[in-house]
Amino acid sequence: MRMFWVFLIAGCFIACEAADVSEKFQPWRSNHLVGSPEPPSPFRTVRIYPNVKSHEGKSANHDPFGPVAAQREPGANRIIFMENYGYGELRTVLRRFEAKPNAAEAESILELKEHGYCITFHPQFATNGYVFLGLNGPNPSGKVCTRIVRYTFNNQSPRHVLPESRKLIIEWPSNGHNGGDCAFGKDGMLYVTSGDGTSGLDVDNMGQNLSAMLSKVLRIDADGAAADQGYIVPKDNPFVGTEGIRPETWAYGLRNPWRITSDVTSGQIWVGENGQDLREYAHLLGRGENYGWSAYEGSRPFLLARLRGPSPFTPPTIEHDHGMFRSLTGGLVYRGKAFPELDGAYLYGDFTTGRIWAMKHDGSKVFWHRELVDTALNVVGFGKDVDGEPLIVDYNGGFNRLERRPPSTDLPAFPKLLSATGLFEDLKTLRPAPGVVPYQINAHGWHDEAYGDHWMGLPANVKIHPEADSPWNADDGIVLAQTLSLSGTGGPRRIETRVLLKQENDWTAYTYIWNEEQSEAALAPANGERLKLNLSDSTKRTWAVPSRTECLMCHSRAANFALTLNTRQLNRGYGDANSESQLKWLEQNGITTTLPQGIEKVPAFTPMTNTSLSVESRARTYLAVNCAHCHTQDGGGNAAMNLLPQLKLSDMHLLNEPAQHGLGGKDAKIVTPGAPARSVLMTRVALRIPGQMPPVGTIRPDFEGVKMLTSWISSLPAQDASGR
Repeated sequence: MRMFWVFLIAGCFIACEAADVSEKFQPWRSNHLVGSPEPPSPFRTVRIYPNVKSHEGKSANHDPFGPVAAQREPGANRIIFMENYGYGELRTVLRRFEAKPNAAEAESILELKEHGYCITFHPQFATNGYVFLGLNGPNPSGKVCTRIVRYTFNNQSPRHVLPESRKLIIEWPSNGHNGGDCAFGKDGMLYVTSGDGTSGLDVDNMGQNLSAMLSKVLRIDADGAAADQGYIVPKDNPFVGTEGIRPETWAYGLRNPWRITSDVTSGQIWVGENGQDLREYAHLLGRGENYGWSAYEGSRPFLLARLRGPSPFTPPTIEHDHGMFRSLTGGLVYRGKAFPELDGAYLYGDFTTGRIWAMKHDGSKVFWHRELVDTALNVVGFGKDVDGEPLIVDYNGGFNRLERRPPSTDLPAFPKLLSATGLFEDLKTLRPAPGVVPYQINAHGWHDEAYGDHWMGLPANVKIHPEADSPWNADDGIVLAQTLSLSGTGGPRRIETRVLLKQENDWTAYTYIWNEEQSEAALAPANGERLKLNLSDSTKRTWAVPSRTECLMCHSRAANFALTLNTRQLNRGYGDANSESQLKWLEQNGITTTLPQGIEKVPAFTPMTNTSLSVESRARTYLAVNCAHCHTQDGGGNAAMNLLPQLKLSDMHLLNEPAQHGLGGKDAKIVTPGAPARSVLMTRVALRIPGQMPPVGTIRPDFEGVKMLTSWISSLPAQDASGR
């Protein structure tokens, strides 16, 4: 009841502010949130070949995912890239274009009824015309497998793939965490990656199973095989002749390797890998090494009883926790000419955060490791452009490369105090500056009992672009602010003011921590902080201030970063439920562009505190607001469930779906209709242990939320197992 009155009071306060603002709205002219508190990166990424599009484009029956791999065609001024399509279509197309700045047409040179992962040219491509592709799809018997196949280009210029030349090199059953990349080593052997074969918690226990091809780097000789063979096993492989171990094995214990690269200068081979819950990592490949999965996740003990095999555990060469990386994409060793300081460095990136890093390793130790640039890209792969410089493949569509950032001397110092940001005219009352607009949302996420007040700062010519029932877009320069406060007998205790800033087409997150006197808030450290709070009612508690990267784990690219900018949150009265439409107010004041037709008919999120509404609508809202930013397509959540509110319950992969993270036992389900005690969802929301949900930003369970979810699951009849 206390929290209800807090929200009511806060809503009345903001309603007064909203009425005042609506009479005198003007652009925000006091904005000082420009640049970054850290020194600018010496690099930036730039789009190249911007006019190259999918050959067919997107349509109702054709949904290209975007380029997944790209390489220069050896000996030619052309780029070949691989484009995947929706899983229902099961289709991959190889396309090619002339590497000219104004290139627009991409020629289709090969089409396959499989999903593709890699393009690897043979070192002697000029004479033999061989290209190796990593693919996944059903084999002739219908079993889903990952395979490396070889095609041959003809010798006539321009060279073309001969579809009839297809030759299967190697294949293994795999339906998730597939690997499927390959690279030729300096020794002429082909190194092939495989994952654990599932999309979950190594449910088939393949990570340490040496008798299978899964979870390995395989080393094979693809050149020495007879015409009716795909490969032969090199005699110097580490486990040749060892009973119970596949002789192709070079290293093992990999979960989901994503990209392998070979540097012919140093002989180094690097493998990027996606972790499970907390880590992302990469390996400088070593002979016979055991990388630990699923006994270890990176260097973190995971299911230690599973560790076995003849090799001791070898920790990763590179490791980031999920406060920094979410989905590591392996890269390449830099041998270009533009940046001599990067020569010999292994470049790699992150699919989710867009960060690109580099490491130099002399074969025995690391001697240089740093971030190069933070981008807005979905970094899915690295290739080489026609001049040998890295080609960064963006899954959103397009190709990019590094360039030096021009020196900038005109940026002001980033504000270290909230009072210096220009957001508020008066910190005591949180009266916003002109052009900083308070707004209201229908459903608040869980912030360890804190409630939030929201503002948007809108400089001149900055607009928001509404979508009917998808995340909205916003122009560069917008700032979103949220102040989190705890209620108490002495009044509200402000804890943080969180800020999302969009500039250079990318979002960054910052937090300002309020002092005990409630007179000012100071910029939090980049890595976050643990606070010891002394509240007005004499209680003490701990509060977790998230790191800047942890903020972007929830404010993710898949959710389009700004979690409150969507119709279901903003479709309400401006100030209170009975006032004018907030959507119309935003449009009439020029804050948004024209509203899409029918936008006000989109259902609004159900206030979770309103117990007069159905428990299902409140539970669906809870999952959408607290969970769907990760548990959506490409959102980073490891489970297959998709919790977007517009989906039917039967399409969410939630009811009677196997749990994949070890909590609840082997036969546990995410949600078992009618049985909350047998629903892993309840365990993960209720507890604050490794595997908790949400995984960051909270150290206290939401007991009211748990109670409401328990009621909802209890109300689900058994027939919901088949959906409705």
